[in-house]
Amino acid sequence: MSKLIATIAVAAVCLIPRLSAQEYVGGLLTDNTVFSPSQNPYIVIEPLIVPEDITLTIEPGTHVFFMVRTSLKIEGGTLIARGHAALPIMFDAQTDKKWDGVGFIVSKTLTDENGNYISGSILEYASINQTTTGLVMGDTAKLLCNNISITNGDYGVNLQSGSVLQIHNSTIDECSYGMYIKNSGSNVVDNCMISNCDFGIFFPSNNISRYNRIINNNLSYNTNIALFMSMGQSSLQYNIIRGNTVSYNNIGLHIGNGGTADIGHNLIESNVVQNNDIGIKLSQDADTLRANLIEMNVTGLLLSKASSNYLINNLIQNNEGWGITLTDGSDGNLISTNGLYNNSSGIKVTHKDFKYSIDNSFVFNSLYGNQNEAFLFEAGPQQPLVSNTITGSRDTAVFVNHFDDDILAAGNWWGTSDTTLIDSLIFDFHDSELYGEVIYKPVLDYPDPGSPISKPRNVVKRLIGTRIKVDWTNNTEADLAGYRVYYGNQAESGFIGFIDVGADTSYVFENLSLFDPIAVTAYDDDADGLSDQPEGHESAFSPALAGPYAGADTSVCHGAVYRAEYATSLGDQNLIWTTSGDGVFDDPGLLNTTYTPGASDNANGSVALMISISTSGFEISDEILVTISGEPFAFAGNDTTVNQHDAYNTHSAIADNYSTVSWTTFGDGVFTTPDAVHTQYQPGNADIIAGAVQLVLTLQSDCGNLKDTLLLVIIPSYSINGRIHRNGNPASDGLIVAIKAGAAGAKAVSTVTSMPDGSFQFLNLATGNYYLYALNDPSLNPGYLPTYYAESHFWQMAYLLPLDADVYDVDIELLKTDDQLPEGSGAISGFFNYLGKAGDDDSLYSKPWFAGSFFEVGGGNGLPAANHVVLLMNPDYSRIFRWTLTASDGSFYFNGLPYGNYRLWGEKAGYSNSISPLITLSPANDDVEGIQLTVNQKSIEITLPERVTSFDGIVLYPNPAADRIWLTPAITGALGPVEVKFYNSEGRLVLSNTTQSCFEAGDCHMDISALKAGLYIAVVSFSDNRKFSVRLAVTK
Repeated sequence: MSKLIATIAVAAVCLIPRLSAQEYVGGLLTDNTVFSPSQNPYIVIEPLIVPEDITLTIEPGTHVFFMVRTSLKIEGGTLIARGHAALPIMFDAQTDKKWDGVGFIVSKTLTDENGNYISGSILEYASINQTTTGLVMGDTAKLLCNNISITNGDYGVNLQSGSVLQIHNSTIDECSYGMYIKNSGSNVVDNCMISNCDFGIFFPSNNISRYNRIINNNLSYNTNIALFMSMGQSSLQYNIIRGNTVSYNNIGLHIGNGGTADIGHNLIESNVVQNNDIGIKLSQDADTLRANLIEMNVTGLLLSKASSNYLINNLIQNNEGWGITLTDGSDGNLISTNGLYNNSSGIKVTHKDFKYSIDNSFVFNSLYGNQNEAFLFEAGPQQPLVSNTITGSRDTAVFVNHFDDDILAAGNWWGTSDTTLIDSLIFDFHDSELYGEVIYKPVLDYPDPGSPISKPRNVVKRLIGTRIKVDWTNNTEADLAGYRVYYGNQAESGFIGFIDVGADTSYVFENLSLFDPIAVTAYDDDADGLSDQPEGHESAFSPALAGPYAGADTSVCHGAVYRAEYATSLGDQNLIWTTSGDGVFDDPGLLNTTYTPGASDNANGSVALMISISTSGFEISDEILVTISGEPFAFAGNDTTVNQHDAYNTHSAIADNYSTVSWTTFGDGVFTTPDAVHTQYQPGNADIIAGAVQLVLTLQSDCGNLKDTLLLVIIPSYSINGRIHRNGNPASDGLIVAIKAGAAGAKAVSTVTSMPDGSFQFLNLATGNYYLYALNDPSLNPGYLPTYYAESHFWQMAYLLPLDADVYDVDIELLKTDDQLPEGSGAISGFFNYLGKAGDDDSLYSKPWFAGSFFEVGGGNGLPAANHVVLLMNPDYSRIFRWTLTASDGSFYFNGLPYGNYRLWGEKAGYSNSISPLITLSPANDDVEGIQLTVNQKSIEITLPERVTSFDGIVLYPNPAADRIWLTPAITGALGPVEVKFYNSEGRLVLSNTTQSCFEAGDCHMDISALKAGLYIAVVSFSDNRKFSVRLAVTK
C-alpha cells in the first residue's frame, strides 16, 4: 500500500477517541490503493485525494472515519467501494463534528445499456453519515451507487456542473436537502427512500436540469416539500417523475414556481400522493400529470400560474378540501379522464388578484360522491365541458357557475336523463341573475365510455347461513368488463386480497363474517392490472353495507303459512316486513316472523315478501318470492313410434309443481337421465321383440304425487348395403342419399359416404320405399353425373327400392355427361332457394357433403337450398352437359361455357320442374347472372333475372321481395297518385295499393306483407294513364 501520511504530533494523536488499532490516512494517493477491514479503522486526518489514473479500492466491512473538514475526493481517479449486505462499508465522522463527505470531479463510471456496472467508480452497500454534504459531484463526473445510506447531512447529495448520478435502492435521511440538483441532468434516482429532510429533492432556480428519471422512490415525512422543482424558465425540462410514493409532507410534489414562459415537458406519472397538506402543486407549463393516485390530502392538486398542461387518468379521492383547484391565471389546461371521488369538493376554477383561469378543457372526467360541489366556476370563459360524468352527494348546487360567462356543458352524463332533476343540480343564471347560464342540453343517456368507470352502486353484504353473499347493481358503462371483490382487514396497503368475478354481480364468501370489510370495484376493457385505478380503468372502492337477508325463494302448498326461519340481519338493526300481496304477518317487525297468504296470493300463485332496514342513511332491503304450489301435473307425451335402433326423446313430456321426477320402463331399455323430464330412452332387445313398451313418468312433490304413461311402438328397421362405381371402378369418394317416399312426398332421411372399395351401408332405416341417389365430388369428377339407383338421371325413372328386410348388393354406376363442351368465355350463375319454409330434410342438405368452398355468403332471396343438384342441359333436355351442387347460400355457377342456347334443371326427388327459360350466351350476353331456381310446394320453378321495364327512370325493387317494395328513384315534380296492382299466376287481382305523390320527398314504399309466397305480375299505373308492368317473386 502506498499513501501519503501526514506527520502527526503526539498530543494530537491523544485527542482521538478510538482505542483499537488505527490506520491514519490522508493527502494525495500516488499508487493504486486498497483499504481492507483487517486495518480497521481508517482515520482520515486531511482530505484524501484520488487523482487521475489512480484507483482506491475499499473492501467489504471496511470502516473509514473522517476528522472535521476532511473528505474523500475523487479527482479524475476511480473509487471502487463495494460492500456486501452483511459487510457494508462505513464512512463516518471521527468526532461529533461533521466532515465534508465524498466528492467526485471528472471521475467516470461505465455502465451497459441497462445501467449495469462495467467499470469505473462505484459505491455499493456503503453508509455516509454526519457530513456537510454526503455525496457531492461536479465537473461532469459520473457515478453508480447501489444500496447506500446517507444520513445526518446538510446536503445528502449535491449534483452540479454536468455530473450524472445513478442511485438505486438507497436511503437519504435527516438531511436539510436530501438531494440538491443544479445544472445536472440525466440522473437516475430509483427505488430510494428520501425522508425526514427539509426538502427531499430540490431543483433550485436558474438551473438547467433535464432528462432526470426519479422513479419508484418513497419521498415521505419531509418537513417542507418532498420534491421541489423551482422556476426553470424552460430549463427544468423532460424529467420523468414516476411510480413514487409521496406521503406526509407539507407539499408532496411542487413542480415549477410560477416563472414566466416556464415550459417543462415534464412527466409526472403513476405516483401515489397521499396525506400531504397539498398533494401536488403545479406552477409550470406544458407538463403531463398522468395516472397518479392523489388521495387523503388537504388539497389534492393545485394549479397556480400553470398553463397548457395535460392532467389525464388521475384518481383524486378522499381529499379533505378540493380535489383540483385552478387559480392565478392557470389557462388552457386539458383535464381529461380523471376520477374525482369522495372529496369534500371536486373541481374549482378561480382567480387570484383578478388573474382569471380561462380556456381550460374538462372532458371525459368522472365526478361522484363529492360532498359539496362537483364543479365550481369563479373564472371564465372555459372551453365546452363534454363527456363528463357529473354527480354528487346532494340534490342541489352540484354544478355551480359563480361567474358572469355562460358555460357550455352539453353532452355530459348527470346520473339521470331527467332534465328536472338536472336543473336542480345546477346553480346558475336561473338561480341568480349575477351569473351566467349553464347550457347543458342535450345530455348523455349513460356514461361516456371514454370517462373513468364509475364504482358499483348498492353494494350489500348479507349473512346466508354461514356464508356471506355480496351483491350490487350492474354498471351502465358500455365498456364494462367485470368486477373485483376486495376483502379482509383494511390497512394502509389496502385489502388482504380480491376475487375477479367477471361480469357477475354477486359473490359468496365461505369464511368471512358480516363484520369483515368488503368492497367492490368495476373495471373496463382496457384494465391490465397495472395502475388501473389512477388510469380510470378500475373504479374506486365501493364498500359493502351490511343488509338483511329474507331467505332463499321457496314454496308452500296452497292453504299453508310461510315461516321466515332463515332470515338474517345484524342484531341492532331495526327492520320491517312488507308484502306485495294481501296476506298478513304475525309481527312485521320480527325477523323470523310468519306470513299467511291471502286470497289474491293464492290466485296469483306467488307473493313477494320484503324485509327492509335503514343504515348509514340508506334503506337496504331484500326480497323472497314465495311460490304457492298447486297439485302436480304430469304428461308423459302422446303414444308414438320409433325405429328399433333409434332412441326416443321425451321432448314432448310436461311436468309442473313437483320436487323430483323419474322415468321407469316396463321393458328392458334404459334412460340416459331418468331423473330429468326431458331425457332419452334406448329400447332393449325385449322391447324390440315385443314391438312396444310402456314408459312411465312419475312426479313427487310436497303437495302430492302423480304418474302418467305413454306407449312407445317400435318399428322394425333394416340396412341397405351396396357399392357405387365410376366407369366400372369403385368410387371411393362418393356420397349416397337415402330418400324415403311416402304419401306426403319424398324426404331425404340419411346420407353415407362410400368406403375406399366403393362400398356403402345404411343402418337403421325404417320400413318403407326408398330412392338411392349417388354423387361424386363435382370439382374432382365433373364428367360423372349424380345417378339414381338403378342408372337414372331423374327420380321419375329411378327404381323405388322396397325395404322390409336387410338389402345387399345394391350397385350404382355413375353415368357420364353426354358431351364434353369446348372451353368458352360464357358464364351462367344464380341461386337455388326455398319459397317459404325449407323442407323437413333441410338439415341433411345444410352440411358440407364434400371438401371445398361449401360455405358461401351470397345475396340470394329466400331460404337457401344448399347441396341441391343443378343440371346444365341443351334446349330440348336431351343431353346433360354439366352439373353442380349449390353452396350453403344456395348459389351455383357454370363457367367457361361456349356461346349457345341452354336450359337448367333442378333435380330433387319428389319435385317436378317447370320448363326453364332459354338461356342464350353470345358475345353481347356472355354472363347471365341471378337465375332463380325456387322450390315452391312440390315443384321447382326456374326464372331468369327480370329485364325491368323502366319508365322515366322508375324501377320497382327488390325482386324477389318479402314484405315491402320500393319505387325509385325520386322524380322532380308531382306525378299524382301512383297505383300498383298485383295479379297472381292465375291472373286474378289479389292486392291493390295506391300512394299519393311521394316522389318529391324521396323513394316511396308499399306494404306487400299480405301477399303469400309465389309469383305475381305488378302493374304500375300513373294518373296520366301511363303504365308499366314487371314480374315479381315474393318470398317468406
